[in-house]
Amino acid sequence: MITMGDSGKLRTQGNASGTNRGDSAGSVGGARQARGRPRPVRVAMLGPALKVRGGVSAVVASLLRAFRSDGSDVRYIATHLDGPKLLKAAAAFTGAVRLLALLVFRRCDVVHVHMASHASFSRKSMLLGMARRFGCRTIVHVHGAGFDSFFDGSSPARKRAITHTLESADLVIALSGEWKRRLTVIAPRATIRVLMNPVDCAEFAGVAAARPDVPPDGGTILFLGAFGRRKGVFDLIEAGVKVAERRPHVAFELGGDQAVDELRALITESGLEKNVRVLGWVRGQEKLDAFTRAHIYVLPSYHEGLPIGILEALAAGLPVVTTPVGGIPEVVKDGVNGFIISPGDVRALATSILRLLDDAELRQRMSDANVELVRSRHDASIVAATLCEWYNEIWNR
Repeated sequence: MITMGDSGKLRTQGNASGTNRGDSAGSVGGARQARGRPRPVRVAMLGPALKVRGGVSAVVASLLRAFRSDGSDVRYIATHLDGPKLLKAAAAFTGAVRLLALLVFRRCDVVHVHMASHASFSRKSMLLGMARRFGCRTIVHVHGAGFDSFFDGSSPARKRAITHTLESADLVIALSGEWKRRLTVIAPRATIRVLMNPVDCAEFAGVAAARPDVPPDGGTILFLGAFGRRKGVFDLIEAGVKVAERRPHVAFELGGDQAVDELRALITESGLEKNVRVLGWVRGQEKLDAFTRAHIYVLPSYHEGLPIGILEALAAGLPVVTTPVGGIPEVVKDGVNGFIISPGDVRALATSILRLLDDAELRQRMSDANVELVRSRHDASIVAATLCEWYNEIWNR
């Protein structure tokens, strides 16, 4: 459990568009009285441990840094760890006990859970029910590229449970307008708002300026994500053959995990051993170095929520080649700050990569657009400020 400050003060930065300010401005929960004295809203945020690989832990880490800087009263409770089933069960049990302690001793007003599908839904729905029984407001923050597929493939009883969980929450957060539409189909009576994922822009300051020029017969393409069909990494290898015919020294740097053996076999089969470097899972300075070396970021996914890797690429000033799935079209506009291709269109993927490598002016124009977009809409301080206003609003209803 991590306590982020104790003053509850919020210095709002940027525009919190789409929020209902009402009486909620000022300190977090400043309008609620406790025995005649104002006190801040106390928030328990639940999600994966920060060392867990994946986009949700990256989102949480960015938010916690922003909450720490503005002094909000947010406590983070990890309910999931990577590893064997016994370790996962222990993390879930420990997280539940920590939340129960806050509830029993009346040290929590709002419970904000980051939820995905399957086991994540089962864990979090139980904790949400427990929070409601203690009179807490609840927020469900839906992540994951397959939540609608999870619902469609569930039994009638589980479908009712999913709908009830979303509709019982005081607020459901969707990652994009497209995901809000999908969640509305699942839970028509839920209160759903859009809050796009954050990125810590300060972390990427200076990355674009340090990027080397594209060599005449090369260039570096970066991919970050779980290896497998869903993220389109196998399509990228197939497109890489076509790109290498034109630029024999092109480099593909692939950061991720899962299906590593299958990926390496395809690289060998395609004759790209000299062009492809498998980085493994990258984070911290290693990730920043990868963004600095790269000239293009590619994510040819088949299904997505709103990928953190794309937002980080925008913050790093990289033009993007990607697909119109999930919330991606709401941040990447074809021909403006990247190229949008159809999932599985290997020829278009190769053509888009080559066009960007060949056109320095186009790359620079897209780079500038991406840095400005992320700073104005996705910086963690802006997203955290919006969340704090929503905490105030639902607690002061």
